[in-house]
Amino acid sequence: MKNELVEEMFLELQKMGLSPAKGKDSDITVDCELMDAKVGSGEKKISYENSILVDEKARMVFLYEKTTEKSKGFSFGSSSESSFQSGKTLSRHVKGSFLGIDGTMVNYDLDIGGISKIIKSLAGKSGFKCKTVIRRKNAER
Repeated sequence: MKNELVEEMFLELQKMGLSPAKGKDSDITVDCELMDAKVGSGEKKISYENSILVDEKARMVFLYEKTTEKSKGFSFGSSSESSFQSGKTLSRHVKGSFLGIDGTMVNYDLDIGGISKIIKSLAGKSGFKCKTVIRRKNAER
């Protein structure tokens, strides 16, 4: 049961273009850049990482997530972000655009909260509960 659930989660994360990896300290880990845009003298990066550990005995999936956002330089643009927090779960949607001094426009629309929704949905369908943890070590062996 655990192997099937891990494989299903892995494939869904792959479909999202997140480049998951199996093994090591967790069943699945992701460490990727969701956005890396350089426009003129401006730059915006959004990085995402997670660790997923499936505990078959406890019928529990432990999920650790972290996003890092960095902006620097000079650019013109607009952005909006909506977020919703329930307990330790943060659903985050980042959307915007910016214009570099060379006239190049970059648009972005990222539903970061959608990643955890998929993991929780797959866990629930398999009869597992999902617990979001705030320390990576709590989603490791």
